[in-house]
Amino acid sequence: MFFPTLGLIATTNVITVDIHNTIQDALNQMHLHNHRSIIVVNKTLHYIITTKDIIRLKVDGVAFSKPLSQVSLRPLPMVGKESNIINALNLTNEVDEHICVCNPDGSLYGLVTNSDIVGSVDPQIILDSLQIATIFEKKYGYKSFTPDALMADVLEFMKDSYSDCVIIQQEGEAIGILTSKDVLRCIGNETYNTKTVSELMSSPVETLSQRASINEGLEYLRRRPYKRIVVVDDVGHVAGIVTQQDLISRTYLKWSQLMQDHFKQFEEITQILQQKNQHLTLLATKDILTEVHNRHMFSELFAKELSIFKRHTTKLALVMIDLDYFKRINDAFGHNIGDAVLKQFAALVSSSVREADMFARWGGEEFVLLLRNAGCEEAFGVGEKIRMLLEKEVFGEVGQVTCSIGITEVMVEDTLTSAIERADSAMYTAKSAGRNCTIACESRL
Repeated sequence: MFFPTLGLIATTNVITVDIHNTIQDALNQMHLHNHRSIIVVNKTLHYIITTKDIIRLKVDGVAFSKPLSQVSLRPLPMVGKESNIINALNLTNEVDEHICVCNPDGSLYGLVTNSDIVGSVDPQIILDSLQIATIFEKKYGYKSFTPDALMADVLEFMKDSYSDCVIIQQEGEAIGILTSKDVLRCIGNETYNTKTVSELMSSPVETLSQRASINEGLEYLRRRPYKRIVVVDDVGHVAGIVTQQDLISRTYLKWSQLMQDHFKQFEEITQILQQKNQHLTLLATKDILTEVHNRHMFSELFAKELSIFKRHTTKLALVMIDLDYFKRINDAFGHNIGDAVLKQFAALVSSSVREADMFARWGGEEFVLLLRNAGCEEAFGVGEKIRMLLEKEVFGEVGQVTCSIGITEVMVEDTLTSAIERADSAMYTAKSAGRNCTIACESRL
């Protein structure tokens, strides 16, 4: 098949530990094999335990004598070993780099990774996984003679045939081969016509199983002085003859045909990879909860704006916003309601600032806003606008939510750290002043 089965590309030498073993047993296996993660097996369910899990359990004070069955472990995606890489691509994600490849009874056969899967979309796979038997066609048949056949009969066949050799068989088994070169060696002898093929054939005949791969066939020929293979079936009977050129040309003909047959699968792979790339890009730049920029992306944007700011005489203001008494909301209403408040607040601010301004979640209930072409006075106006909009907003059962805002103007010699420290200090001054207020342009620390 065009895409290899996962059983062909899976790593079968997998380090495992039973679900009834202890955390310490898992750690010992990690040390012994120098692995960052190992597979935890529970009959037909398979989990992974990583160094991060070990650290988490240690920090949480969990006794390492505890059985793994009593520990929260992440299950791994599972797929049958006869499935192809399309199935695996639909299971891979940024969390699960590994996929369990299972036997029909659900037991673990091996593991594949994202790189294994992507690396398998290659014509070389055809050479490694396609058996010689799969490229036989009737038009590539062969001619056989019995040992007592006359050479005259062989020559009569060869003169009109594209084949340059015949197989000598007895009771279904190949006992010799006669090639055009063999014929040429004896053709000057006037009596050659009356000779039997057994007198001139090469024997014994080296054969190769039809179950051998194309690559094995090519390697077979590379190590021998001749350029054809006598292929036999499972019971040792001749199945056909292939040459080196046959192997290569038919393999790539097969590849070309399969390329056309599976074009839609190629499109599906491309679409899946594009979706994954978009998703990974989103994860790298956006806060998953609020869908505004995350801290990492804001840091990159700030660095770019600071570089522009240093080359031109423009203004740049940094605004730090913190929701007041947010811990009380989580404690009183639960984290799901708290998350809803954060999402609603982020949407409120996003819709009230300019498209050119950069708004991000800094962490927890803290947000930052970078205002282009704005000094302290303009930033103060923006901060007050946000604060007053928030005062009027109703957050479901929580009701009213307020915020404290700190503002600083970015200096030429600033770094993100120094600018954040000043804005953060101004914001805490707003907290000390009773919250629900805006403090701008605190002196530099």
